[in-house]
Amino acid sequence: MKAMAPQHRVSESERRFLLDGVAQGMRNDGRGCFDYRRIAFEMGPIPTSTGSCRLRAGETDLLVSVKCDMAKPSRLRPDAGQLHINVDCAASVSVAFSEGGSRVGGAEEASRQLSVLLEALCASDEVIDRKALCVVPGVFAWEVHVDVLVLTSGGNLLDSVSLAMCAALGETVLPKVEVIEAMEEGEVVQLRVDDRPEVGSLFPLRRLPLCVTVAQIQRQFLFDVTSDEELCADAVLCVVIDGKSGDVIGLHKLGRGLFDLAALPSMLERCRIAAAA
Repeated sequence: MKAMAPQHRVSESERRFLLDGVAQGMRNDGRGCFDYRRIAFEMGPIPTSTGSCRLRAGETDLLVSVKCDMAKPSRLRPDAGQLHINVDCAASVSVAFSEGGSRVGGAEEASRQLSVLLEALCASDEVIDRKALCVVPGVFAWEVHVDVLVLTSGGNLLDSVSLAMCAALGETVLPKVEVIEAMEEGEVVQLRVDDRPEVGSLFPLRRLPLCVTVAQIQRQFLFDVTSDEELCADAVLCVVIDGKSGDVIGLHKLGRGLFDLAALPSMLERCRIAAAA
């Protein structure tokens, strides 16, 4: 998968200043190498959705909305529901997916690739119990849509989106559904829905997938990189941590740079600590 890189560029003098600071363990905004920017959550900002969250971290501002509809299961998996992730990056968002830092597309292409990556990392069957979303096999199942709107991005977008998604899905309550069997031949099965939150069931999350992205800049490693730091990174590795157990449940290298494998064990332990914070 191609790496995320800001659409803007840094000058050579800015790059040298940033690299010199990182080499001494100092970042442009004063943080340490493994410090995160302040994160603010607003739960339930979209009253028409089943669950929603707004997250602000540094210059990043994004919204996640969860909507649940009853639909017919797919033919390939008649005993399971479905979950779809759709990311929409505003045209002004300075982020794109690129090889080696070169821009390959605008917000639409960045949105598409980020959607695919999030489904692979954060929405596998290991993470979501899709069979628990099925109400009547082959007839009724929940179809869940997770819509992400990125208003602004200040770097480290993957981590921010995964965190907001977990928060929104963790607050999502599926309405109680009662199956009314057909009484006579030719009648169809019907459903009675009770949308009172107190009688519903929580969204079936087996794990809590939190992305912790590690950027390597020369011999230093950084968490929660800014847009400028993303441009200067030699290699980027996304580690997916289960927020419930602390287990590493996924690894994905972004871009073409080579990550220092000798540092991987210590970085994985730091990622576990960051996800638990």
